[in-house]
Amino acid sequence: MKILHFISGGDTGGAKTHVFTLLTNLKERNIDVELLCIMESSFTEEARKLGLKVTVIPQVKRYDLTVNQKICRYINESGCDLLHCHGARANFIAMFIMKKIRVPAITTIHSNYKLDFKGNRRKQMLYTPMNAMALKKFRHMLCVTQNLKDIMVENGFRAEYIDVIYNGIYFGSDIQTLSEDDFFRAVGVKRDPAKKYVGIAARLNAIKGFDIFLRSAELTSSRRDDIDYLILGGGELWDECQSFIKEKDLTDRVHMPGMINDPVIMNSFYKYIDINTLSSYSEGFPYALLEGARMKTATVSTNVGGIPEMITDGKTGYLVPPGDAEAFAEKIELLCSDDELRRRMGEAFYEDADARFSVKSMIDTHIDIYSRIIAEEGRR
Repeated sequence: MKILHFISGGDTGGAKTHVFTLLTNLKERNIDVELLCIMESSFTEEARKLGLKVTVIPQVKRYDLTVNQKICRYINESGCDLLHCHGARANFIAMFIMKKIRVPAITTIHSNYKLDFKGNRRKQMLYTPMNAMALKKFRHMLCVTQNLKDIMVENGFRAEYIDVIYNGIYFGSDIQTLSEDDFFRAVGVKRDPAKKYVGIAARLNAIKGFDIFLRSAELTSSRRDDIDYLILGGGELWDECQSFIKEKDLTDRVHMPGMINDPVIMNSFYKYIDINTLSSYSEGFPYALLEGARMKTATVSTNVGGIPEMITDGKTGYLVPPGDAEAFAEKIELLCSDDELRRRMGEAFYEDADARFSVKSMIDTHIDIYSRIIAEEGRR
């Protein structure tokens, strides 16, 4: 069985983690996998370092449709049994060649496509209808949460052709990390042992709710001086976040090291922060929370998307309404004030996630679905 995975190549965050986890583990099961991308980037460089076969057919501009014929030809000559698409750009190109390729195609839905461009009106008006149009060309879909499947069905997609596969993560004991001192040096933060550190790792865009994260930092900083905030990520809201921090005199309390691609530093981040957070207005099934669970780190998150399928409020973490900075700050302060509660919640999240969101389960289900679709539809 050969599966060709098609993704733009400019992806970061959860989508990148998902694809790399999926492909490396499929490869270990002797499934022939290959990545097809439309740009060279740190994504393709990292994929090759992981031992994955990567082919790049460059698309210079988003609307350069001359690449479609080249991609179609490559798919048909690749010997693959199925094309698996990830992300809006791959879906958009696939829409034009769907009837010309000789193998079945599926796509994974990682997020609510109607909210992908929240905060950017021009992109939302332009790309959201294009995303919907492209998705309608796929017969088979995978969703990373039941919530996303429900959203797709509500928007007219057929439930019988949508499978749910939760993201999986490795819970072994051999995960590489730095020492605590080396980690804080690596991100340029002078560690204060008297303080608790609240972290978030996410793209700096509107959907991730950084307005709420920073407002909660302002609230806690006005009430106590033993909590600092750490943001790992880059993106379009960088300058806006920096301006807020300076305007509210939070420079010594909110630290922004930027985007970190080194997996050892990222593992260390989730290990050494005291509370892992997400303040998003919409989510799929975020790896950023699973990676915190793996390190037994207590969690505060907004109650959106598939997160309630991952976290039981009050038991394995705290969930708050999206947009509520005061509730977000209150749960952070509660956990920072109670070491035993923080430890207990981190342990509970680890135990639950280890039982329900293993890589083995994720890979087993993918292989079963691939086999079923190939058997039903085969080559054309």
